[in-house]
Amino acid sequence: MKALWGSLLAAAIVAASAAGCTPNEAAMAPLDEGDVVHSGLGPEEASNLERFDAFLAVTESGGDDAVRIVATTEEGDPVYTDISYEEGTYTVFFDNTEDGYGSQERKKSAECTELVRTDRPDEFQEYACGEYSFLVKDF
Repeated sequence: MKALWGSLLAAAIVAASAAGCTPNEAAMAPLDEGDVVHSGLGPEEASNLERFDAFLAVTESGGDDAVRIVATTEEGDPVYTDISYEEGTYTVFFDNTEDGYGSQERKKSAECTELVRTDRPDEFQEYACGEYSFLVKDF
């Protein structure tokens, strides 16, 4: 699992860098605790997955919404993927500033008009926005 987490974190960092994003992009609107979904990646148990399902339903019908996906490192540090959908565009920010080995800047990772879901053989679903992808426990 530790090797998987390291590979996923490295892939997310590479994807964020490859997207050519500039640091210090404006943050999305603040979310309340009900908008936070724990992905199940890392030692933290998956929780509030129904909120991610609701986010997908709202955005697929054209409504604006935002959600925060939280994964945790083996050490328990949070790594955030913030996703907002407004006027037909998903905007994804990757934030590992609270990770002891992470970046000191929150980075805009991707913009796209569709989140592409890929089934995996394990208990996770992969979602991609452009070159950036993230995992959420299957529910």
